[in-house]
Amino acid sequence: MPAKGEKKSTDDSVNTNVKSSKQKKEPRKPAKYGHYERTVVDYVRTATAKNVWYYRDRLSTPRGPCSLPVLRECWVNGIIDENTLVWGQGLADWLPVKNVRTLVPQIRTLEVQAATWMKKTFSLKPALNQIRKERAAQRLHTSSQVDNMY
Repeated sequence: MPAKGEKKSTDDSVNTNVKSSKQKKEPRKPAKYGHYERTVVDYVRTATAKNVWYYRDRLSTPRGPCSLPVLRECWVNGIIDENTLVWGQGLADWLPVKNVRTLVPQIRTLEVQAATWMKKTFSLKPALNQIRKERAAQRLHTSSQVDNMY
């Protein structure tokens, strides 16, 4: 009980939790960007597209300089992926492609995704299945060495 002349203290944290739970139930609306924000995003996209890029292949050998279309072709051919290290003008150090915010969406366009799917489906899978069949035929002559171990 509060003393005479003191006011009851209200628990503000309870009130804010109630308010925040009511606010969470409302559907999220997309952020509205102003002219300045759109200009910044457009500038970054343009700078990314016009930049000269270098990448490190699977043996960590630096390759380049190359442009965005070359990176797209490398993506389709499986030479680079999201974890490949890249460097371009404005970057302090080599970074994975996935950490360069605007680079992945500019490389993985719909055309690149379709070409990658077609290559996997019609070229790589039949070749892998053929190799698996050949190896299965070679395995018909199995050794009983493992069976005799125990």
